[in-house]
Amino acid sequence: GCSLDHKEEPLKGVSEEGGVSNDRHCADGLGVSKLSTWRTATFLLSFFICLIIVFAFSFVLPCPVRPQYQPTWNRIVPAAATYDFLAVGHVNPDQVQDVVFIYKSAEGTMNQSCIGEGLPSPCLFLLAVDGTDGVTLWERPLAAVYDWAVCGVGGVKTKGKICLVAHTDNLTAVNMHTGVIIWQRPRSPVINGHLPVILLPDLDGDGTDDIAVLSYIPPTELVFFSGKSGDVIGLKVNVDAGAVRTHLQVTTPSGAHYLLLCTDGGLYTVGLWRLADRAEISMASKLKKENSWEKKPTNISGLIPLYGSGALQHMVVVKGGSGSSSPSVLLQTASTIMLLNTNTLSISWTKNTSQLINIPSFGHFNKDGVSDIVLEENLGNETKRVVIVDGQTGRELWAGSLLFGTQSPSPASVLTIYSYSVFMLWGETRTQSNVTRGISEEWASYLLHPHYSSVLLERRNPVQNIISFKTALLERGRHACYLVLSGANGSLTDEAGLGGAEPVVLTKRKIKDDVSQSVVLGVGGPEGGAIARDMENFVREAFERLRFNEEMI
Repeated sequence: GCSLDHKEEPLKGVSEEGGVSNDRHCADGLGVSKLSTWRTATFLLSFFICLIIVFAFSFVLPCPVRPQYQPTWNRIVPAAATYDFLAVGHVNPDQVQDVVFIYKSAEGTMNQSCIGEGLPSPCLFLLAVDGTDGVTLWERPLAAVYDWAVCGVGGVKTKGKICLVAHTDNLTAVNMHTGVIIWQRPRSPVINGHLPVILLPDLDGDGTDDIAVLSYIPPTELVFFSGKSGDVIGLKVNVDAGAVRTHLQVTTPSGAHYLLLCTDGGLYTVGLWRLADRAEISMASKLKKENSWEKKPTNISGLIPLYGSGALQHMVVVKGGSGSSSPSVLLQTASTIMLLNTNTLSISWTKNTSQLINIPSFGHFNKDGVSDIVLEENLGNETKRVVIVDGQTGRELWAGSLLFGTQSPSPASVLTIYSYSVFMLWGETRTQSNVTRGISEEWASYLLHPHYSSVLLERRNPVQNIISFKTALLERGRHACYLVLSGANGSLTDEAGLGGAEPVVLTKRKIKDDVSQSVVLGVGGPEGGAIARDMENFVREAFERLRFNEEMI
């Protein structure tokens, strides 16, 4: 401690070189002690104030409430017809994605009529319903006849995405969040335009991403549109590709945009930078080139030949199909499928097939990170063979046979957090009826788990005219479901009128809810072998434990 009584000693006195005496040391010690006390008190006070604020706000500010959704709901539109169009996206601000579809009727579901809106009757209604319960969010009447539609494209950045509808003589952009028409322009520049719509960066300097539409009927022409106003940008471009059967947009890892054109003369590609330059768009330089592609030889039209056969019927982009960041493209002929590696612009593998019923779909059967391909081959006698092909090598991973009708929906899948997908297939069941003494037909949906691929979960459904089908993850990491749109086919009633049309029904079902209502069958149906009771329970539990990934295939 410090002593008040001390003797001066030569070595402990005041230093002539600036030292301090013992008295000064004592004073400093007392100051440090008081300072430490104040620091401790300040720290504790601040700590308790922070605790009070945290606890106060814990009770004052409520935690985010997850939307409560119905596992199953039906949206019924009486006396209507519908089309093969289902879009999923965020319409209202909750965390659950919503559903948009189109139907044709004389009256809407919100006390609107075609005549009241100044449109010939019947007309189209673009309808957005809440993903949680199927309740109407907005509805937009449009003039018939329907051609095509796409949602989630372009749009004004401050107002969200749009739904673009090609109908009658119009190209109409509807705000996806409000249902308000943003712009409407005559379709005359692209009266024969086809999907997919080509998505582009801002090429006219209005701060909004733009779009382009390709017309197939020769001469094949491309027209650029402002995403903000719908005005045509630049000149109409003659692509000079001959008779085009289908087209795709491919974006390389470097961000370069290219068109793939499947024609009667083979497969070609052309850079959108080149087409924008020919359209005399001043900001065409914003579109990048892929140097490795541009080094390939071109024809006199500037098109790069990729596959020199007119036997191609269809093509589909495969995300990660080659195991790299470059997208791959699945090419389809009458007897084969091939995988085009867009990194090397070469064919990775080829597989022979029988007559395909539907356009191939995709999922992850194994865990190699590469999308696998689901094919449906027609075996005759109303029987189809479902085949899952390895996207990396082209070898067969799984196969099973199912009965099918003329309008069997294509397979679909939902990706899980375990890097594999659950697959959903459709078929028919036929049972002997004691009442009618005939054959009773029902739709059947099947769930396939890659780890239990020797069995299928079969759920029988009432007979319905299915127009469109889609699997979806309505909420991030959860709420895996499927959507079924059924009713009269609007494309068949455009000329004949609605007449005595039946209701259009949009059904949403939670995938896991089908597990308890399904029968476990050996692959190939009941003849696939009896399934032990403990095996059934084990398979059901495996489905119930699944957790889903937000990435969809």
